[in-house]
Amino acid sequence: TRFPKSALMANFETLFTGLFAALVNPAMGENEYVMKCIMRTLSIAGADVIPVTQLILSHLTSALERACKNPVNPHYNHYLFESIALLIRASCGTGTGDVTETNLQWCAQFETLLFPPLQTILAQDITEFVPYVFQIMAQLLNARRPNSGLSDAYRGLFRPLLSPEVWDRKGNIPALVDLFRAYISRGMAEVIGMEGALLGVLGIFQKLLAAKVC
Repeated sequence: TRFPKSALMANFETLFTGLFAALVNPAMGENEYVMKCIMRTLSIAGADVIPVTQLILSHLTSALERACKNPVNPHYNHYLFESIALLIRASCGTGTGDVTETNLQWCAQFETLLFPPLQTILAQDITEFVPYVFQIMAQLLNARRPNSGLSDAYRGLFRPLLSPEVWDRKGNIPALVDLFRAYISRGMAEVIGMEGALLGVLGIFQKLLAAKVC
């Protein structure tokens, strides 16, 4: 790292404001180097980024909405989703330790802002983004307390995830498995309570067991 964390902390807001201003500059387009810089800065910042989380989340959500309209740069897109994942980890935690009320409040804010573009990606079947969506949703769900239940958005998403077509794409499977684990650990009672859902889960389990290992 060229700059120590201490040198960045005092200038986080100014730094991110400048980086996101560059992203919306029409002359620069989807600049993968700018987005990579955002990702690296978030990685260095860790939980110290929380005071400017709202600013960063708003800009990343806008960047995601723009990318959905024309996903042409895979490197830019990868750094964008990695940045979102790092911000979730810093603000919401991982759910493996003590989950604070502040963590849960951030989870709710992330879900409110991110779910509309994530649902758009799934509805429009933007193939290159779909595995990232499953990863982000699993991360957010795992950040909740165990057996804490599911929100309306998660409940509404579960049944479409049982579709065999979703599991036919090998690139989806690792992220989908993580998402199903999150569903089971955070809302097993609700999954069991959905008509036909348990049979669907067992069907997918059998499908995975029968699949050839590549």
